[in-house]
Amino acid sequence: MRDVMKYELETKKKHLLKLQEYFRSDIKDIDSPKYEDNAINALLEMKKVKTEIEQLEYYLQLKT
Repeated sequence: MRDVMKYELETKKKHLLKLQEYFRSDIKDIDSPKYEDNAINALLEMKKVKTEIEQLEYYLQLKT
């Protein structure tokens, strides 16, 4: 079970990095008609993934 959680944790960390890279490059297009919506959605997705990462890290710290 811990191996699955560790794998999931690494997968989520990689996903977060990709989201952050996308955000950095895409956020520069301030003239886009959906700029605010895209920025908000991207930030909310990053927050969700960060919360999931924190949960997995917490669970992995617990003694089994």
